[in-house]
Amino acid sequence: MTTGNLGPLMEPHPPESSSDNEEETVSLAAGQEFSTDVQLTFCVMRRSCGLQDSALQEGVRTRLRIVESSGQEIAELFKDLSARLVSVHIERDCFSITFKTVEEIWKFSTYLALGHVARCLENFLFDQSFWLNEALVDDVEISVTLNQEHLATVYLGLLLQEGTFFAKALCPITNPDDDDLCIKKNDLVMVKNVGQDSFWEGMLLSSGRHDLVPVSAMQPLPYPFYQWFLKTYPGSAGSPSPGKCLFDHAIGKGTCVAVVDNNSKGTDELNFNKGEQLEIVGFLLSGLEWFVGRCVSSGKTGFVRTIHVKPESFKPLDTHLVFLSEEEKALLTMLDPSSEQCYDTLLNNLAKTDINTVYRLDKLVKSEFPDLKNQSQLEEMSLDGFTESSMLERYEMVPTEHSPEQTDSKSQCSNKDITCLTFSSEDTFKEMDELEEDPKFFVDLNTWDTEDSEFFEPILTFLNEDHYVSHYQSLYDISFSFLNSTFYGFSEEGELVQYLENAREWAKKSRMNWALRRICFLLGRLCAKKVKFSQARVYFEESLGVPGCGFADTFLLTALYINLAAIYLKQNMKEKLEVILEKANSLFLCLPQHLFSSFNEFEVLQVVLRKAIMTSDMHLEARTCFLVMTLFLKLGRTEGALPFVERLQFLSLSISAQTTVSPVDLNWMLSTLYYDKYLPHMSLGSLRLASDQRRSLHATLQKVDRFIQNAIRLNAQWAGDNSPLPAQITIYLKQALAIASQSGDIQAQRDLCLSLVNVYQHYRVFDGAVEYAERAIETGRQINEEEAFKASLLLAWLLICNEQVEKASDILASLLKSLDETDSSTQRGVVHNLLAICLRKENRIKEAAGNLYWALKKSQETGNKRNQALTLANFGYLALSIRAYVLAEGYLLKSLQLFSELLDSSTDADHVQACLLLGQCYIETKRTEDGRLCYETALLIAMSARNLHSQLHAAKSLSCFYEKVLPRLGQCIIYYEHCVALSRQLKDKRLEGELLETLSKLYSSLKTEKACRKSLDYTKQSLRIFIDLGKKDKEAESWLQAGRIYYMIRENELVEMYLQAAIETAQRMNDSQFVMRMYEEAGDVFYKGNGHREAAIAFYRDGAVPLSRSTGDADSELRLINKLTELETNLKHYDDALQYATLAVRLSVSTGDQLKERIAFHRLASVHYSLQQYEMAENYYLKALSLSPLQCVKEARYFVKVYYRLGDLTLHKLEDALDASGYFNLALAAALEELENKEALYIIYIKLAEIHASHVPDEKLHSFFMSNAQALRKEPAPDTDTFC
Repeated sequence: MTTGNLGPLMEPHPPESSSDNEEETVSLAAGQEFSTDVQLTFCVMRRSCGLQDSALQEGVRTRLRIVESSGQEIAELFKDLSARLVSVHIERDCFSITFKTVEEIWKFSTYLALGHVARCLENFLFDQSFWLNEALVDDVEISVTLNQEHLATVYLGLLLQEGTFFAKALCPITNPDDDDLCIKKNDLVMVKNVGQDSFWEGMLLSSGRHDLVPVSAMQPLPYPFYQWFLKTYPGSAGSPSPGKCLFDHAIGKGTCVAVVDNNSKGTDELNFNKGEQLEIVGFLLSGLEWFVGRCVSSGKTGFVRTIHVKPESFKPLDTHLVFLSEEEKALLTMLDPSSEQCYDTLLNNLAKTDINTVYRLDKLVKSEFPDLKNQSQLEEMSLDGFTESSMLERYEMVPTEHSPEQTDSKSQCSNKDITCLTFSSEDTFKEMDELEEDPKFFVDLNTWDTEDSEFFEPILTFLNEDHYVSHYQSLYDISFSFLNSTFYGFSEEGELVQYLENAREWAKKSRMNWALRRICFLLGRLCAKKVKFSQARVYFEESLGVPGCGFADTFLLTALYINLAAIYLKQNMKEKLEVILEKANSLFLCLPQHLFSSFNEFEVLQVVLRKAIMTSDMHLEARTCFLVMTLFLKLGRTEGALPFVERLQFLSLSISAQTTVSPVDLNWMLSTLYYDKYLPHMSLGSLRLASDQRRSLHATLQKVDRFIQNAIRLNAQWAGDNSPLPAQITIYLKQALAIASQSGDIQAQRDLCLSLVNVYQHYRVFDGAVEYAERAIETGRQINEEEAFKASLLLAWLLICNEQVEKASDILASLLKSLDETDSSTQRGVVHNLLAICLRKENRIKEAAGNLYWALKKSQETGNKRNQALTLANFGYLALSIRAYVLAEGYLLKSLQLFSELLDSSTDADHVQACLLLGQCYIETKRTEDGRLCYETALLIAMSARNLHSQLHAAKSLSCFYEKVLPRLGQCIIYYEHCVALSRQLKDKRLEGELLETLSKLYSSLKTEKACRKSLDYTKQSLRIFIDLGKKDKEAESWLQAGRIYYMIRENELVEMYLQAAIETAQRMNDSQFVMRMYEEAGDVFYKGNGHREAAIAFYRDGAVPLSRSTGDADSELRLINKLTELETNLKHYDDALQYATLAVRLSVSTGDQLKERIAFHRLASVHYSLQQYEMAENYYLKALSLSPLQCVKEARYFVKVYYRLGDLTLHKLEDALDASGYFNLALAAALEELENKEALYIIYIKLAEIHASHVPDEKLHSFFMSNAQALRKEPAPDTDTFC
């Protein structure tokens, strides 16, 4: 398993130990199927202890469940990562991904190695609250792992599927039939799968010869980058160098000693004697055949063969450089052209607050919904403020005093949709006379045939310097700037060529060698530009052949060698190329600060990179990638540069993994390149990894700007001036704040503190908001009193929102006092308004009203209708809080009138709240229709403004209105369904689940089959959401609700399945009380129903009762036993019912509650009655009666029923008429206590008359009772069972 994938996908192996790999290769080559799915496992780790954070891991799983339901977001993430998502295994904490091409696996393995995969998952899976916890952000990371061996197998399989790929020879290979085909160890070979088990068809890159090669002797290139490069840029590759280098380090500088005598007559080669000390000019790369050296004794400079020297004082580059010079690293860390932008507008938007000019509306009673936001949907959103940037001196890259020259050179920068990274070597060549203009020469068309040398003397003199001067930069640079800066007066380049041809002849005649060399170089450049390579080659060769020490002008010499080598490569002139190529490479790679003159130089770099691949020289490869990257970026070819930037970053990390050096950080550059390619996930991931090497405020603000741009691409709801920002922006704002604090930039500190306050306030993390508001006050005081005042107001408002009213009141009182000597009506009104809100919360109504009065007066003085409307709304809320409904109505109506006159969309949320307040006022005064009208008006205003939060608040109010105030189930359902739609637009899964749960209950209460099925649909939707959110309690209740609905629609085969699922879910919570409740409610589904009631017994007996005993919940156990008694009795299982009834009596006695005892004894008596144990029944009925003496009318009906049951029992079952007469008389006495129960009196009179007529004859009593019965009988007597 691997977490970083810093090694190659396929490790090289010697032939003698390759049996296992050979078997795998052969089987894949033969077409054996293999799984291309790769398991990517993730784990949330604590850096401090190296252990998993279980709570955060579960939170990540919850997030995954939510996004997996739609699948689109997570698929888009892996699409950015160049992988195809197959499935998500949440409980196993892994993703199953696959690859279809080598390019996909190349990009993904690169992203994995660079750390982008883990960072992208962090950005995607951690919720907003995580990013606001600084301690967590610093300590927590997501670690990703995968099976490296399986990934290598997939890589090899894809290579074989594509047919042709590149490999390296593991050992020498000779063909007896073809002496010319001799493959050396490490030679690069393009191989093709021809379906044979043991052989591939191979083409040697150095010669282009074809033949079959043994599979066991070939090692596919381990890095997919190599496959991509060699396919994209095909060409010849030389063989490994036969000589042995004496240097231990791959790259370094210092001195060395000659080990041989060298008297070569080669061009620009250095002659020296054995034992002489040579100083390395630039770098020495042990992978190159030549380097540039200076003889210490003679002072001459020239080419030196690496094998001709041995190290003396040779040391690797400093640990912070790795493979670059100081100047190159400075160039590398330069920011892209957006560094010319400044971020005044950005910071102003982030720090924007109207707390000192706009009043605040007293909040309604706490709601389950978020605070209303003045934000509209996408159609109304603007990107202004997040993409525009203007010049601001204090945010320059170095936050110190600027020179006048720097200040004057600044210009207003415009915004660009696509940023192009470029690099400039201009700083390298600046001298003290940098402001001096370059000389310019007029191309006189009349001098072509002249014999007078005076016409060319200025240009020849200018070009004949025997060393490099800064004016020559325009002659050498890749932009051909000399066409505009050095020469003028020509209409087409052909005229300039003729002019230079003439100047060339005069240079020859005048023997001005350096002028001749430079003119030939310029002519060669112009020919190469026109793709006249043969003519260009002639000029370059002539220039190089001019006598003189070429190293006096290193830039010219380098340009000549490299351009000439590039042309030889293009024209396949192998003999000439062999002479010049290696020297060109040494100039190219060993001398820092290379000045590119042509894109053709890339041809030479391709050859060097193939050599680095062949020799596995990481340092040589790194320098080559650096130069390729610089060339592409300089030309604005960002897409072509990206693979080389990624590779260079990978090599930097790989080298740092082998040593203790610090890697070169290219993550900021990668973030820019990914942004240009519209890969927002990748851009944000790189941004997280970008270090603060330069630690300038400007660079950090660039990060803030880049983060916002990518966040908007991922979710357009972040766009717009008033839209909230992702909490993750606090990381970059805090970095900027730390740098601003170090540099003492007070204005930036204030702006950044306010920016952080706005983010923390939006996410209701008031402690963090208060902390930065206090810092804003401190920095504001150093700017001016007005800034401190504004920050203090903001702090007071935050304290009010955080219910720290007393502290807020103290701050506001001091602010009000500070305004005594000023005439700022608006600020005074703002303070009075906030102070009134504080006083209202402290229930100091009169003082609150006084402050509102002054706030209203100040807003009237300034003519600010919005503040007037807000003050009147606060007046209305104040009156409503003390039930002064008439006053509240008047104030709120005036407030709404003013709101209706305002056209500013930023007031819509306050307008909605005022409507809802008025609706609440009407409802509390029983004016329900007026209240409904206000609620509906509020909803219409919110819909017109496309304000989702306001719509949600108003729709929720309307649904509650139709549920509780004016019950209309249909209307209630309509508004709840609108709330569901809004919650989906807001992507609030928790709220959506709760609303769906409520809708399910509303539909099920209709009790029609159609409504029940609709209820079932909503229940299943909420169930999926609660499963995704990991809310086990809600999940269990949803399973249970689904079971209830299936019972209602008589799909009995599914009922128990869903009920069991509810119980199993509850059991995973380890909450015995909740599990017991689920068992009981599952039993209640059958207990309260009409069919299959016996199914309830198992839930009560086997589940709920044992849990009630284990938890010691006697009341619950008694309730359950009573239910079991009733069920067994109704099912005529009287013996079982008797056991439960007896147990219920014992339990009830232990509770000491007489009512519970009476119920238990009554049930026990009923069971004995059903068992025909009438004497026992009589005894327990009497016991039940004794536990509740007749003390009120409400108890009378129970006494009537029980005494009537006793009289009937003794009369018909025990045949004791006298006792029966007594019980009926007692029932009569109880019935007389409840005179309104005429039916009971009538029945008892009839029974007593019957007894005295047949069983205990007494004509007088018979007549008495019968006459009383007849007097009560105004209609036929009801059935006596009603009273039994």
